[in-house]
Amino acid sequence: MTGPAILSQITGDSARARVTDPETSHAAADSITTEGREASELEVIAILRDASGPLSSEQIETRHLNRAWQGTAPTTWAGSRLRTALKQLADDGHVVQDGETRTRKGRRAIAWRLTIEGDHR
Repeated sequence: MTGPAILSQITGDSARARVTDPETSHAAADSITTEGREASELEVIAILRDASGPLSSEQIETRHLNRAWQGTAPTTWAGSRLRTALKQLADDGHVVQDGETRTRKGRRAIAWRLTIEGDHR
């Protein structure tokens, strides 16, 4: 077992990386501050709020990069951070799956939309 996984079991702190993930994943998870998590979640909410319908994680990332380029996003996050924020928002009941869409390569992808709680966050 990795150090962070053992520490998680000892301290009762919830893991932000899977026990089977490499140390680098645990280090990356540990580097996300509460403020960074909140800011990335608020960015996903802002993107979904501005959308005319549900979006895939790929579409959220594309819109985020456009917002960052235009200077309307507070910072630029990696796609993996935005997908994690999306998962955290889903776990908290702020977004839900709403059908499917297609990726740029034509693959099926889950479409996401805000819940009432998410729209009022």
